[in-house]
Amino acid sequence: MTVKEDRKRLIEYLNYKDILIILFSWYLMIIGILITKELDLKHEFLTELFHFLFIISGRFILFSLLMFYLTSLYPIEFKDLGLDFRQFRKGIFPSLSGAVILFILVIVFINIPLSYNFTENFSPLLKINELDNIVTSLFPFTLIFTASIFISLSEQFIINVIIFELFHYTLFNRLISFILSALLYSVLLVEFRPERILLNTLVAMICLLLYWRKGSIIPSTLFMAAYYAIYISYIYGFSFIRF
Repeated sequence: MTVKEDRKRLIEYLNYKDILIILFSWYLMIIGILITKELDLKHEFLTELFHFLFIISGRFILFSLLMFYLTSLYPIEFKDLGLDFRQFRKGIFPSLSGAVILFILVIVFINIPLSYNFTENFSPLLKINELDNIVTSLFPFTLIFTASIFISLSEQFIINVIIFELFHYTLFNRLISFILSALLYSVLLVEFRPERILLNTLVAMICLLLYWRKGSIIPSTLFMAAYYAIYISYIYGFSFIRF
């Protein structure tokens, strides 16, 4: 019992060198992905698909290396890294219920209307022209959602377990740490278009709130994966995720 009470959180083990290594690795991965964008397969869809697969690979490799690095240096468990599955059922409900609401709103108010009235920024992988198309779109949507889990896992780890916990542990209370972390999410993604900054901040707030309440990045990862899958499948296509 005493061991549990004296157990340190991950952020208590980390020093400034660890933080710099984690952030440097993240932006080094982004530079690598940026370089691959020069590759053109002479077919727009195949080129975008290749970049999407490369992003998945880059994020998964980065997350795996960070897990290996941290578990090798410090006496920590997966739950200390935000991977706490103990209350998986309770944690999964708010994230997936929020994802279902977002799915319905996007289909009803964006995808269906714009499928009949084309606009320049509307380039979904799946268009819902008929109600039957919703059912047939679920399989490719599920594939994109599964792939997006690998993309969202690394960024949820950094924004929640590293940045949010760092602010809270060193400088601020939870509320200020929550707001600052949400605002820094766009900096993490190197996304500075005004409309995307607003969208990123709102989504980051939801993910941070899920982490705050559940103490695990699993719910926030699932919600972010659903968010990515919905926007890729039904609004913007693979270009929605740049890095």
